[in-house]
Amino acid sequence: MRKKVLILGSTGSIGTATLEVIANDPASFEVCGLACRNNIELLNKQILHFKPRWVCVFDEHQAGAVTAPGVRVLTGIEGMKEMIRSDVEIVVNALPGSIGLEPTIEALLCRKTLALANKESLVMAGRIIRRILAETGGRLTPVDSEHSALYQLLKDIDGKEVRSIIITASGGPFRRHTRRALERVELSEAMNHPTWRMGQKITLDSATLMNKGLEIIEARWLFDLEPERIRTLVHPESIVHGIVELSDNSLLAYMASPDMKIPIAYALNGERRLDLPFSPLGLEGITKLTFHPPDLKRFPSIRLAYEALAAGDSACIAYNVSNEVAVQAFIDGRIRFTDIPRVVVATLAEITAGSVVDTLEGVLETASWTRSIAMTKITDTGRKRL
Repeated sequence: MRKKVLILGSTGSIGTATLEVIANDPASFEVCGLACRNNIELLNKQILHFKPRWVCVFDEHQAGAVTAPGVRVLTGIEGMKEMIRSDVEIVVNALPGSIGLEPTIEALLCRKTLALANKESLVMAGRIIRRILAETGGRLTPVDSEHSALYQLLKDIDGKEVRSIIITASGGPFRRHTRRALERVELSEAMNHPTWRMGQKITLDSATLMNKGLEIIEARWLFDLEPERIRTLVHPESIVHGIVELSDNSLLAYMASPDMKIPIAYALNGERRLDLPFSPLGLEGITKLTFHPPDLKRFPSIRLAYEALAAGDSACIAYNVSNEVAVQAFIDGRIRFTDIPRVVVATLAEITAGSVVDTLEGVLETASWTRSIAMTKITDTGRKRL
């Protein structure tokens, strides 16, 4: 029997890689549904190739642009939830940003197998997601390369033996830039990642190292670890994706080519490793592996993530949402590259420390409030430029 798969964010980098994995093994998987934000041209091509029963377009005004025949078209978050509640078995959540939160929770409540690439879900609602997993016995398999690596390493290790985990970072395209050079960064430069080919939002997050900050918060909830036991090292080669430091001072590392199809295949295949034709890693061709701590003065995003964790759930929500607002403002040319973390700092200063947010309604309310505050900070930043 082929596994029935729903892919949310099918036209992004993770979504297209997921479809490549499925196309490599069509006897094992059936694509039942696809969802995207606005790349309708690519969605139409995917429909013709994989013939899903239904698709969902986030913007209802673009639904009429779906021209592929024989498919039911849904719209918005509710449309994605309807697909999740169907007979699909695996939900791949590759949506970028906060819009992935409600589909994540819906998938877990419906006891689907969730292959999660939407790190923002755990950043904003890690407490809620852990509770749902405990109550339903559902399965959440991370798809981020770093968290998939750590997940695989930790599966067979007694938690008492773990001293810390290390999330690696490529360092992005600006790891050698001075502060003055960072002030002049243009959008086209920020989109030129040295290792990975990803969507616009995650590529910009990688350039600011905000992506690592989000991954630190994600790891805190995914692995139920205290923040002080989660570390980050810059590793430009992007070969070592995760490291576990053990109590006897030994280290276990996960190595693979920087290809998202490897962790995606692991998640789709029920956490089993099968033969893959993708990106074999030849050690004989690797001349060096380098590691160094991130520069938190030039790239304060990681420090801000720890501060958000210390402040509480509302701060973690604000960290994520204010970054999303700031990234869009940079894309729109309203602020400079270095203003992105500044907007996050200014927004976090408005958050009351110590808060616990344990309902979806509370998360959404805090996110809405944060978005308004962050927009104000961006307006203030623009006025200061005049």
